Amino acid sequence: MDVSRRWFIGGAASFGAFGGCRFFRSSSFRAGGSPVLRFGVISDIHVIAENLDDVYEGNTATLEKTLDWFDAQGADAVLIAGDMADAGLVSQLKCVADAWNKYFPGNRSLRDGRRVEKLFIYGNHDWEGQNYSNRIFGRESKNLSPDHIRVNGMKETWEEVFEEDYSPIYMKNVKGYSFIGQHWDSQGWNANCKFELLPPFLDKVRGALDPELPFFYFQHPHPKDTCYGPWIWGHDTGIVTKALSAYPNAIAFSGHSHAPLTDERSIWQGAFTSVGTASLRYVSSLHDEHGGSKTAPAVAPGELGKSVPAGMTYKGLSQISARHGMLWSVYDDCITVARREFLTGLSLGDDWVMPLPVAEPKPFAFSQSARRFRAPEFVEGAELKAVRTKTKGKGDNDKEIAIVKVAVPPAKPDEKARCRSYRFEFRGEEGGKPFIAYGAPEGVSHSLSHKKARVYSFYDFNMGDLPKGKLAISVVPLNCFGAEGAKLEVSI
Repeated sequence: MDVSRRWFIGGAASFGAFGGCRFFRSSSFRAGGSPVLRFGVISDIHVIAENLDDVYEGNTATLEKTLDWFDAQGADAVLIAGDMADAGLVSQLKCVADAWNKYFPGNRSLRDGRRVEKLFIYGNHDWEGQNYSNRIFGRESKNLSPDHIRVNGMKETWEEVFEEDYSPIYMKNVKGYSFIGQHWDSQGWNANCKFELLPPFLDKVRGALDPELPFFYFQHPHPKDTCYGPWIWGHDTGIVTKALSAYPNAIAFSGHSHAPLTDERSIWQGAFTSVGTASLRYVSSLHDEHGGSKTAPAVAPGELGKSVPAGMTYKGLSQISARHGMLWSVYDDCITVARREFLTGLSLGDDWVMPLPVAEPKPFAFSQSARRFRAPEFVEGAELKAVRTKTKGKGDNDKEIAIVKVAVPPAKPDEKARCRSYRFEFRGEEGGKPFIAYGAPEGVSHSLSHKKARVYSFYDFNMGDLPKGKLAISVVPLNCFGAEGAKLEVSI
């Protein structure tokens, strides 16, 4: 967690590009002493049951491991930004509560007796999870289980399981810092994404919010047009973004998209600060970034103005072997954020360091972050490989289909030039329109020290989608802000 002298010098110099270097108000800008507040942040844990064997099945093993680590770091609170119960069952929420009480009975650490606050909210899976869980209900089932949270009551379930009062929006004070949580608890997608309770609540509690300190707000979907960018799926309608824009000291947390913390767009600073909380169950490949939803045009990497046609082919990798979370440490004049993968215990990148007060020039505005990160590059001598072959179709279509299989080497393991995606281009000897596609590297959601960050990534392309004749294939590595490295080429 120490901030190195090299970072301090480089960081101070870079702040000059944000409108002038500031003088720090105390000598504690080093994160080497004890923080005034420390809390863990996770989201989208999607618990199904306890003691399941398969790592994907949604057991509480990773959650317990995570809570234990937060406890060992001296956390004063743990924030869960929704989707605790995978299918909206009371029994699943009880699994979460049991895991909590194993380490923090009575909201106290077994290690040293300190108070550890629950900062939990409902997500959409917590109240309508039966719509998504064919494992329990069947995909088309409209009948709620007697165990379902909505059958037993959102308020009643909360108060029974978590042993605290329930309110659709609430505020807690942790060591002098305010946390405001808003549940996803009303019927219908559009109603839920409004989160209209926040503006009047902020008006009510305005006097309790110290403008000299950051305050923390959390909901399940991302505030519209903040972290990750406008293309991210499942953000809210914009009410929250507008409301928080009046509070430069606000820091918002949100989950829902399962977007990985290895993407530097997980943190956004504009009128306020917005942070994506990833997932402790599995992370998303972010196919909507490249139009993979096949519905509407998406924004190309980095929200830098380039558009990608709807339906652009995207080879995503939804990775169940990556479980992301964060540890936030608040000091007198800075905040440090450690990103962690909880299956391996590996770091997901350099710590984020935010100067305080947060109203100062924003080092994590997308335009500023894009300047700090270089284009990813392949190692010298790396080879792109491709072969024409056949494979069996999926689902009902088990006939063999002709494909081109492409093997892409990993980019250099560089935290300042991390590869977020590959852009493929196929050109045919007979001319015509080239075929463009994007793909996620195998190690995109893992630590650069993880073995998956050092292996080839394999992609299959249907021959029927590609130009005719001999193919010239090129692959360009891109970082999350769209910076392009040198391409590799091969002909087949």
